[in-house]
Amino acid sequence: MLHEQEYVGLLIAVAQRTVKLAAQRHARTLGLTARQFWFLNAVRELSGASLGEIARRQRMDAPTASRLAESLARRGLLRTAHDDRDRRALRVLLTPAGARLAEKIAPLAASVRSAVVRGISRREQQALRTCLRKVIANLEVFATEAGDEREVHAGGGA
Repeated sequence: MLHEQEYVGLLIAVAQRTVKLAAQRHARTLGLTARQFWFLNAVRELSGASLGEIARRQRMDAPTASRLAESLARRGLLRTAHDDRDRRALRVLLTPAGARLAEKIAPLAASVRSAVVRGISRREQQALRTCLRKVIANLEVFATEAGDEREVHAGGGA
């Protein structure tokens, strides 16, 4: 198949798997999964952020973020504390052991991020971000419409 004929969705999926594998190689040496690796890195980068802020930054749903935080807390790498200003919000904080590990993660995360964009100009990176955000928005609309369509066919529509 010619490169111009490759499906965009397939290329995005392959790119995502490749990034995950690259992160897993680094994460595994630290006894972490790729998601734990990126989550701890986000907690380090967003010092004192809420669980919701970290979830949004990592583009994951709240239950996934909560499970990750709980598993890392059980390992003594982070803790959560209620926000003094908003009792509904949980602040995610690194423990001393978590901070030491996060400092080891930082250069590894930077190297993965750098590898992703190697040879791509800043302008191309911005265009890629814009296009990927459009793809995400398109698929969110598509998924919503597909859900609406199922409701209509199941008798739940007007």
